[in-house]
Amino acid sequence: MKLPFNAKTYLAGALVLSGAIAPPVMADDVSHFEARQLRESGQILPLETIIEKAVAFRNGDVIDTELERDDNMLIYEIEILDAQGRVWELELDATNGDLLGLELDD
Repeated sequence: MKLPFNAKTYLAGALVLSGAIAPPVMADDVSHFEARQLRESGQILPLETIIEKAVAFRNGDVIDTELERDDNMLIYEIEILDAQGRVWELELDATNGDLLGLELDD
């Protein structure tokens, strides 16, 4: 018997709705206005400082930066293009510059 829907999609949706599988948590971008307020109040490090720290972890050219709020934590996401043409994504704690994650971007 052919079902009129994709059973896998239905099952996955049912598991998410039931709480058996948690949906992915999405980070929220911080606006330029809020980022300026956070920097001026000393709650986050200047972007220049974060870039220096990021390049110390993975040498190359910074090609993208974002400030995000994820689980009430402020995180800079920095993309760096290395000498071999690979793009690395680094996540740094915006309050102290600690490296939280490093991965090769697809």
